[in-house]
Amino acid sequence: MRAELEEIADVWRKSPVSAISPQEILLVTDFDGTLADIGPDPAQTVAVADALDALRRLSLVLKQVVVLSSRTSGELSRLVPVPGVRLIGDSGLPAPNPEEKRALDRFDAEAAQLLRSVPGARIEVKPASSTVHLRAAQITGEEAMALLRPLLKATGLSGAQGRRVIEVHTPFAGKGTALASLLDEIEPDGVISMGDDENDRAAFEVLSARPIPHMCIGVSSPEVPANLFARCDLVLDGPRHAPAFLRMLADWAAERA
Repeated sequence: MRAELEEIADVWRKSPVSAISPQEILLVTDFDGTLADIGPDPAQTVAVADALDALRRLSLVLKQVVVLSSRTSGELSRLVPVPGVRLIGDSGLPAPNPEEKRALDRFDAEAAQLLRSVPGARIEVKPASSTVHLRAAQITGEEAMALLRPLLKATGLSGAQGRRVIEVHTPFAGKGTALASLLDEIEPDGVISMGDDENDRAAFEVLSARPIPHMCIGVSSPEVPANLFARCDLVLDGPRHAPAFLRMLADWAAERA
């Protein structure tokens, strides 16, 4: 772990974000798979040790700390009870219009019928999206996609595979769009983005396309392809190592304050 800490510090020193005042930096992080291990029961998930304390410290010294997750806002309030941290659930998706709501309702109803023959698969209905959970199912993500693809096409919805899930929502929406809106709203001088899954890829791409100084941090697992982190400056070995970066960042920011 000592070698990893030295590597993290070295990457940070070389990042253009490290030259910016802490009060002008925006930190946006995912939760599941980034600050918490992914287990068989999402209801039992908790943040890894020190992660929440590091977020608390950072909320006092950075311009803003945001947890952007596909979890619902209610779940995030329970999982990240840290005053000063902004919680954005449902991947920041806007409320669906009536046509989009009808499409989501149709998907939920017909997908439930399609998945009745797949033990362990379940659909989680959210305000602006749906998640097909496959962690307890004896079916691959691609097999589930093949089953659902005709329905996705019929409803005009987007379906993207993640870590044993399929995220379903309106096209051209998701974490990339949410991050772009945050940048326009907050206008930071520098940005740090952390994530572990396919729905974080768009956020990494949004930052890479903008001239703002930024640092993208991937949190790896055997469940995602290595190219997910092609635009990342640093890749951590699982959420157990994420607090190491956050603590280092908090120490740096406190020294600069």
